[in-house]
Amino acid sequence: MKKLTPLSLLLLVLFYSSCSTPSYFVPAIAGNDVSYLPKPMGSDSIKVKNYISGSIAGLILPYSTGDLTMGILNFSRAHTTKNLNIAYGAFGFAGETSYDSEYGKKNSIPAFDGKGIFGGGLRTSIGYYDNAGNAEFRILSWENALSFESGSYADFRKEMKDSNNLDVISSAKTTFFTTGGATEIIWHSKRNYNNHFAFRLFYGITPGLNKSLKNQYNENIKGGAFDYAFYFKFNKLYGIINSGVNKGVSSKISLGYSF
Repeated sequence: MKKLTPLSLLLLVLFYSSCSTPSYFVPAIAGNDVSYLPKPMGSDSIKVKNYISGSIAGLILPYSTGDLTMGILNFSRAHTTKNLNIAYGAFGFAGETSYDSEYGKKNSIPAFDGKGIFGGGLRTSIGYYDNAGNAEFRILSWENALSFESGSYADFRKEMKDSNNLDVISSAKTTFFTTGGATEIIWHSKRNYNNHFAFRLFYGITPGLNKSLKNQYNENIKGGAFDYAFYFKFNKLYGIINSGVNKGVSSKISLGYSF
C-alpha cells in the first residue's frame, strides 16, 4: 500500500474541507416576520377595517440544516383614504425545531430537535395607490416588522455562536427588524365588490443579520429579505399565501376574518 506523503495528506484534508457544508442557524421568524397586511380598497364603502387571522408557518434553514414549524396569531387594523392606505398590527408565534439526525451526525451538529420557539412583534405598512377600473395599483408601500424571539432554540443559537465549531454559522439575534418596499395589484370581482384578489412583492433588508452570521472565517454574507404574497377575500373571510427568502426559505398560509 502506497504511503501518503505530507503533500498528498494536505491535499486530502483540503479536499474534504472544501466538500463540507456549513450549518446555518438563523432566527426562527426570519422570512415570516414580514407578512401581507390586508387593507380596504378605495372602492369599498367601509374605509376602516380590522383583520384577525391564524397562520401555519415553516422555515427551512440554509443547506437543509433543519426545519422550523410555527403557529402565528395575527391582528391588524387598516385605513384607506384617497390614494393612501395605512395598516398596523401585532402578532405572536410559537413552535419547535426538527432536523435530520443523519445530517447532524455527518456534520457534527448537536441534536436540536424539539427546541421551543416563542415570540411576538409589530408590523406596519403605508403606501400610495391609484385606481384603474376594478383594479387598484398599490405602486409603492413601505413595510416594517419588529420581532422579539425567546425559547430554547434562541438559547441554542447563542450556544452555537459561542462554540468553536468552524462548520457552524449561527446568529444570536433575538430582536429582529426588517424594512423594505412592496408593490401590489389588487382587484375586485365585477359582480361583488367585497371579493378581492391581490398579488404583492416585497424586498427589504434586516439590519445586522448578515453581520451576526459571520463565523470564524469572517465570510462576507450578503442578501436581503424577499416575500411574495397572494391574497383573496370573499366577503368577510380571507386567506393569504406567503413565500419568501431571508437566509432560509419561508412559507406561510393564513386564514382570517375581517370586521
